[in-house]
Amino acid sequence: MSIGQNIKKYRKEKGYTQRELADLIGVSVQSVSKWETDTGAPDISQVVPLASALEISTDALFAYEHHIKHNGYESLRKDYSRQDVFRDQTYTFQEYEILCNYFSAHPQNSEAASMCLKCLVDMIVARKMQDKGKSELIAECEKYANCIFKYESDADTVFMNHFVLARGYSALGEIAKAKEILGKIPVTFGDRLYWEAEIAQANKEYDEAMLKCRSSFALKARYISRCIRMAGEIHQAQDAEHGLELRMEYEEYMLRLLNAFLSGGNYLPCRQIFQKYVLLCGMVQKYIKLGKLDLALERAEMLFEGRKNFHNFLQQPQDTYSLLFENNDSAEYQAQTKKRLDSYVRSAVEHLKTVSDSTYALRIKVLLDKYDLK
Repeated sequence: MSIGQNIKKYRKEKGYTQRELADLIGVSVQSVSKWETDTGAPDISQVVPLASALEISTDALFAYEHHIKHNGYESLRKDYSRQDVFRDQTYTFQEYEILCNYFSAHPQNSEAASMCLKCLVDMIVARKMQDKGKSELIAECEKYANCIFKYESDADTVFMNHFVLARGYSALGEIAKAKEILGKIPVTFGDRLYWEAEIAQANKEYDEAMLKCRSSFALKARYISRCIRMAGEIHQAQDAEHGLELRMEYEEYMLRLLNAFLSGGNYLPCRQIFQKYVLLCGMVQKYIKLGKLDLALERAEMLFEGRKNFHNFLQQPQDTYSLLFENNDSAEYQAQTKKRLDSYVRSAVEHLKTVSDSTYALRIKVLLDKYDLK
């Protein structure tokens, strides 16, 4: 039941009219009427006087007492599997008391320790533990964490509790400890930068969260494309006859990733520009070697168009943006990238000029003229 329904229920049980209840707690009869119809709610300062007038606990007023009395730890255990890490703290104190009592009797129960840690960090983040000092709260968090990391075998649970513990450290001002514990999260669950972004977002430090999010994204993008490239190289090394064709399947995969996943907005930072266009330059050479000249021409045009777009960016950088990569390449790095990109284009042109097929030679000339290349 809602708090309004509870007020009405207990008022009638006491035999009070709405006016009599209003007089007991010093509010207007209209206020009581609004509470009971759920069109208003008691102010926090009125909760204790209201519960006292009705001769019930504040837990009962909020419909919590029955839940605690009849369900206890087992109910909390079931509920916690469906709750987020940082929840509404309406019942946190009551929950924590039950959980602490259970954990005291079962100090090797990692599930109970996990719930205790979540609950405690909830209260720390909400600044509801002002009666305890920082060192005491840290020791309390670490007591539960030690149990979890010693006895828990589920990887998801372990990783999440690293994050919860780091969130607690961060809320207590122990930033170095928070970063240290985030560094222990297995990379399969995300790098430290990502989880630092999660904490910054939870703290509503949105600029910091976005910066860390972008950095984490760039790191993952770089290594994902490296893995694809390596897989192609391995296949080519293993199969002298067909390995190059299989490698090109991987390189096409990497190109799709760069075009669709890694790009966001209309500009890629210099590191990703380098990755994409060194890939295209190599693809032109390999497709010529395989005799797949249509594909060689398509990839060459991508390279030439990319060089043109990058030159335009250097002239008008204010007109470009990136959604997830950081827009912070230095002028020196941009100049180096321009030189590299120019060298890739020259290399691709030289390979195209080796094509002897007269039909393709004409198409190559048209393509080079289009981009004013000799």
